Amino acid sequence: MKLGRGEIYKHAEFMRENGLPESPHNFGISIFNDMHLADFDNIRTNFRSDFTTILLVKKGKITGALNREEFTMSTNSLLLASPSSNKKMISIDKTAVVSVLSFTLDFLVAIGMPPAKMELYDYFTTRYSPHWRLNKEDALTISEHLNQLSVRADNLLHKAPFAKELLHHTFFLLLYELASLSTKYQEQKASNISRKESLVISFTNLVQLQFRHQRNLQQYAEQLFVTPKYLTETVKEMTGKNAGEVIDDFVMLEAKLLLDDPKLSISQVAELLHFSDQSFFGKFFKRHTGYSPKEFRAIHQ
Repeated sequence: MKLGRGEIYKHAEFMRENGLPESPHNFGISIFNDMHLADFDNIRTNFRSDFTTILLVKKGKITGALNREEFTMSTNSLLLASPSSNKKMISIDKTAVVSVLSFTLDFLVAIGMPPAKMELYDYFTTRYSPHWRLNKEDALTISEHLNQLSVRADNLLHKAPFAKELLHHTFFLLLYELASLSTKYQEQKASNISRKESLVISFTNLVQLQFRHQRNLQQYAEQLFVTPKYLTETVKEMTGKNAGEVIDDFVMLEAKLLLDDPKLSISQVAELLHFSDQSFFGKFFKRHTGYSPKEFRAIHQ
């Protein structure tokens, strides 16, 4: 795939084109052995993505670039790359062994990342250095978490009992582990994250708090002291989705969770989400899923 200027590499496309296991949950984990740069021809030029990347070099050496700044990673090096950063792979040792974790904003929404935990995601902004040189013991700890996530992801694909819940909790454990290690390895590059990153984080936090009763983009823009046009363009640039789509994602996830509760009528679900009536909620839900709330319930009982 050759990306045009300004285009964003979608997670599903990345997984499919690199022969990696696809997940319907916007989450991927892969462990590579005997890597060859030719196998990753589509990332040898600068690209941006709609997914965050955590990369651990377990053996060998990798050279790449983030935002046109070249870096070299050797054994026990960790990379935290945000979706907004321009990425490029320059060279890979043939004997390199690498674990790569990728996830999208949709995944963070799906696991119910509350505002209190969004600080865990701060390590992926430009405020901090994206490269950590871990000691052997800490690298092993992160490797074990990534291996466990690989098992959880495989169980999810095979629909094992409680696979989704186990994956989500294991992911949180990794984030907390990174937060703990940050006091040892993280270097602050600047006093503030970029204005655009700050805006997207603030917007996401607001939506998480208000989406049940507020879906008006104008209202969010006013709270953030920007125009609706600038807000949606910035969110699109940083995440691959416009601001309205991010709001709808939160609403749809909550709607599906509420519909899973048999004690709630569809009318009650519509009321809890502050839709004007059940009919309007039904049209909104069908536009996003292709099913009416009643049909969705029947399929997922």
